[in-house]
Amino acid sequence: MFQTLLLRPSSAGLGRVVLQRFTSTTASSQQLAEAVLEEPRPATEIPGPRAYPIVGSIPSMMMDKEFDVKRLHKYWISVIKRYGPIVRMVNPGRLVFVAIANPEDCEKLNRASTDQPQRTPLLTLKRLRDNWTDNYFEKRGGIIVENGDEWWRVRSRVQTAMLKPMVVREYLAEMDDVTLTFMDRIQELQDKHGQMPDNFQEELYKWALESVGVVALDRRFGCLGAPPGSEAARRGEELITVVNNLFSSMAALEMGTQMWRLFPTPTYKKLRDNHAKLLKIVTEQVAETVALLNEGGGEGGLQLPGARQHSVLTQLLSTPGLTQKDVLTFIMDIVFAGIDTTSHTMGFCLYLLAKNPEVQKKLQKEVDEVVGDLQGPLTPQHMARLSYAKAVIKETFRIFPLTMALVRILTQDLVLQGYRIPAGTNVLALNPLIGWDASVFPRPDEFLPERWHRDRPLGDIHPFAILPFGAGSRMCVGRRVAEQEMYTLLARVAQRFTVEYHHEDVEALNGLVFYPSRPLTFTFLPR
Repeated sequence: MFQTLLLRPSSAGLGRVVLQRFTSTTASSQQLAEAVLEEPRPATEIPGPRAYPIVGSIPSMMMDKEFDVKRLHKYWISVIKRYGPIVRMVNPGRLVFVAIANPEDCEKLNRASTDQPQRTPLLTLKRLRDNWTDNYFEKRGGIIVENGDEWWRVRSRVQTAMLKPMVVREYLAEMDDVTLTFMDRIQELQDKHGQMPDNFQEELYKWALESVGVVALDRRFGCLGAPPGSEAARRGEELITVVNNLFSSMAALEMGTQMWRLFPTPTYKKLRDNHAKLLKIVTEQVAETVALLNEGGGEGGLQLPGARQHSVLTQLLSTPGLTQKDVLTFIMDIVFAGIDTTSHTMGFCLYLLAKNPEVQKKLQKEVDEVVGDLQGPLTPQHMARLSYAKAVIKETFRIFPLTMALVRILTQDLVLQGYRIPAGTNVLALNPLIGWDASVFPRPDEFLPERWHRDRPLGDIHPFAILPFGAGSRMCVGRRVAEQEMYTLLARVAQRFTVEYHHEDVEALNGLVFYPSRPLTFTFLPR
C-alpha cells in the first residue's frame, strides 16, 4: 500500500560529533582534551531542495515530479529518501523550517519544548479572530491559535474538564446511545441501497457531531437518522457544511499562495463567512443549554438535569479566570475540530477492517467475549477490556495518520543529527513517514494491530514514533473524548456487522487533515 522508506542517516546528516569514553584514571591531559565534542554544524548546512531568492524552496517543490498538493506525503517521502532524515527548506520571505523523520529526533524535539511549547498557529484563523468585528475576541484567539502565556491561561483551565477520565466516562452512556442510533441508520441504508451510498461520509460526520455535541453542549442535535427536511436534519447538515467549509478554506489558504495576506481573497471571505456562522450557531446552542441547566439550578448554581455529576460545559462556565467568550471560543473549536477528525479516522478504520477480514474476525471475537449481545449502555469496565480494539485504532493511525506533521517553534537551540538548529526555527516532525518506515515498523504495508500488544511481537515501538494527538502539555485536549468515541463505534460495529468493501482502493488525501480519496461504499452484513 505504501512505499517502504529507508531512512538511514546519510553522511551529510551525521554531523561531526565525536565522543570518546575513558575508564582509566591515568588518562593524560592531552587525551582528555581530545575527548571533547566538536561543534555541531550550522543549520544552514542541513541538506534540502534549492532555495531561490524571495520565493524560497517553492519552485523546487513544485518542479518535483512527486509534488501534488493533495498528496504531499508522497513528496515528503521522496525528499526524505533523497536528503536523509533531516531536511532544510525555505518558505517565501526567507522563513526557514526544518523537517525531521526520525523517532529519536521527534523525542528530542518534544522534550526540548515541554515548557509552554510553541507551535505555528493556523495563521488564517488567528488573523480572522484578531481582526474580528467589534474586536469580539479581544486578541484572544483560543488554544488552537495562541502560544505562550495566553495559550496557557486557557489551556490550564480547560484541560481538567476535558482530560479527567472520570468526567469523560460520564458521557459514555450517551455516546453509546448515539452510536446505537448510528447502527440503526447503517442498517436502514444497507436495506435501502444494498451498500452504503456515496455520501456515507456525511453519515459519519453526523455521528461525530452528535457524539461531540453531548460533551461540548450537553445535548443531542438530533440530526442522526432524522427525517430528511426536518428541523433537526437541517440544523445538523448546516453545521456540518459550515465545518467542512472551514476545513477546506483553511487548507487552501494555509497551503496556497498566501495572497490572502495582502488582501481578502474569495477563499478568505468564505472562511470569514463560515466562521461567523459557526460562532452564531455555537452561541445559540450554548445559550439554550445554559437555559436548560438553569432550570435544574438551585443554590449551588448551574446543575445538569439528570444523573450526570460532572458536565464539561458547567465546569467551564464556572471556572475562575475563564470569560464567557473564552468558553464560547473553546466550545467552537471543540465542535470545529471534533467532526472531520474522528469521522475520517473511523472511515479509514472501517476500510482497513474490510480489507483485512482476519483482523476483523479477531476484533469480533474480542467484542463477543467482552460485550456479547448487550444492548444496554457500554460501561467503563467494557472499555477497559477492549485491548484489541484499541490496538486496531493505533494501527489505523499508523497507516492513515490524521495530519502530515507535528510542528514546534524552537524556544531554544537544539542539536538534531549533528546540526545546531537555532531558536525560533519551525521544526516539522513527519511522524506519518516514521509510521511507514520499515526500519521502525517491520512489515509496514500490513495492517497488524498485534504489533501494539504489550509483548510487542514485532519488536519494540518507540514512544514518539506515532503521535496522532501530539505529546506533552500541547497534546490534543480532546484526546480522551475522541478515543472514547472511536472505541464505542468500533465495538458496536463489530458486535452487529461484518464490514466489506468491493470497490477501488482508498488512499489518503491531504487537507487540513487527511481524508479518504473515494466514497466509502461499504457493505454492512448483519452478523
